[in-house]
Amino acid sequence: MTSAEPELAPAEPIATHYLDNLDEVIEHLRAADLLGFGIRLSSYLEPTEGESYQERWALELLAESPERADDAADEDTAETPQQPS
Repeated sequence: MTSAEPELAPAEPIATHYLDNLDEVIEHLRAADLLGFGIRLSSYLEPTEGESYQERWALELLAESPERADDAADEDTAETPQQPS
């Protein structure tokens, strides 16, 4: 299958942080934004003692912000304002 649109290369992580506290997640997100890094955030459940689970987060720090394919398509199809004649 071929596509007229070029495929975007996936952004490679430069570091991964595993966090177990939402306050730490927010702190890392703000720092990455301030420093101009991109991030990829995912959550997962980790089993604890007994039959319970604890929510955890994996934050991948990226050299640049990744662009989603649908974001690129939106930019290409955005209408430019017409100048009055």
